[in-house]
Amino acid sequence: MNDPLPVDRLTHADEGAAVATLVSAFVNYPLFTALCPDPGLRPRITDAFCRFMFRLSLDRGGVFGTADRSAVACCWPPGREWPSFWSQVRAGGLRFLWEMGWHRSRTILRMEPELDAARRQHVPDPHWYVLFLGVRPESQGKGLSRVVLRPVFEAADQSRVPVYLETVPEANVAIYQKLGFTLRGHRQLSVGLASWEMVREPGVPRHDPPDV
Repeated sequence: MNDPLPVDRLTHADEGAAVATLVSAFVNYPLFTALCPDPGLRPRITDAFCRFMFRLSLDRGGVFGTADRSAVACCWPPGREWPSFWSQVRAGGLRFLWEMGWHRSRTILRMEPELDAARRQHVPDPHWYVLFLGVRPESQGKGLSRVVLRPVFEAADQSRVPVYLETVPEANVAIYQKLGFTLRGHRQLSVGLASWEMVREPGVPRHDPPDV
């Protein structure tokens, strides 16, 4: 049997490579096309968003990446799954809102409590929250989503807590189902985007082929 691919817990030194991966994975994601329809400006907006989320997740000790950083997961572990206002400030939240501009910041601030309400509904107790999972386009379809989430699943199974995420494109639902998530909810957000809410319960058997 082949040894599993290694996964690292990332540090500040990994920010450049990790953010580059997230930007390549998300620059055409529906959230970012809605926030910034201009394709010329969108990479900068996506970079600012992903950099803030990387730093916020790093502060919570939940950023993982493959050895070549072609797959990166930004997660918030149990006990730290609800960041405070001050933790967001420490991660550069005020600069982030300034970089987004007033219109985009207002959209984000309208969307955040709706996503939080859905998460509290589905996982009111301690849980892992997968905020971002990005795989470089040229590395997709090789099983790296499953690989990079392995530390999260192992920790969740050991602690007997669920893993939660939401996704905007419906096409991603089938991908996450292969990883052991089940669809728990679907809602139309006030900003005009749809959200699919998914939960992986602890101890899910791993019998699906590693193709995601």
